[in-house]
Amino acid sequence: MSNLAYKYQQQQTQKRQVETKQQSVHVERGRITKGEKLLWMMLVLTFVAASIFMVSNYAKIYNLNTGLQQAEADQRAQVKQNEELQVKVTELSAPGRIVNIAEEKLGMELNDQNVEVINKGS
Repeated sequence: MSNLAYKYQQQQTQKRQVETKQQSVHVERGRITKGEKLLWMMLVLTFVAASIFMVSNYAKIYNLNTGLQQAEADQRAQVKQNEELQVKVTELSAPGRIVNIAEEKLGMELNDQNVEVINKGS
């Protein structure tokens, strides 16, 4: 075989190998179809929507808990104030204090025969 024929044969072999490699690379390459893209987009959108929904629910729960704690604190303060006012009413409505003010400041005198007792509930 001449040298020229040998070179030609080797070039043809190399071309076939290159064509085979190119074809195999082209065949191995996968494509993502439009349907797959749509499914992935729907999955991502569903995940984002679920995340937003969960975060908004947690925010609502946090706001409700904060409002509830504030209402409970206000209620405790009001109960304390009511108790203090009830003690003050009890102190101010003591019979000895009323008699003392009537005698000293208003110049009244206690007449036991002219006293009437009235029941509140009847």
